[in-house]
Amino acid sequence: MAKMTMHQELDMLRIEVEALRKQKEEREKQEATEEIKAEEARQHALEEAEEKAEEIMGSVDEAKMDAKDGIHELLHSIKKDYENLSPVAAVVLFALGAAFGRALEKD
Repeated sequence: MAKMTMHQELDMLRIEVEALRKQKEEREKQEATEEIKAEEARQHALEEAEEKAEEIMGSVDEAKMDAKDGIHELLHSIKKDYENLSPVAAVVLFALGAAFGRALEKD
């Protein structure tokens, strides 16, 4: 084997250093790209979660309004039935309610 001169060794070391530098730059680019993709995925997931939360809140508000309307309708029908109830039927209904209440109270 022929011995290498100092200049040849330096040239080989420069080539090797340049190759290592390129590998490092490529690895850093890949890591940066992966970080960007991960951040985009997190942002997308956050946006989807916000949209779902808004949909849920909207459906909860609708359910509240429906329940409120149902209660108002029920109260209106009870009031209407009470206004149309004869005095004798009201006394009988009260007596039945009192008897039922006492029966439940004894148990």
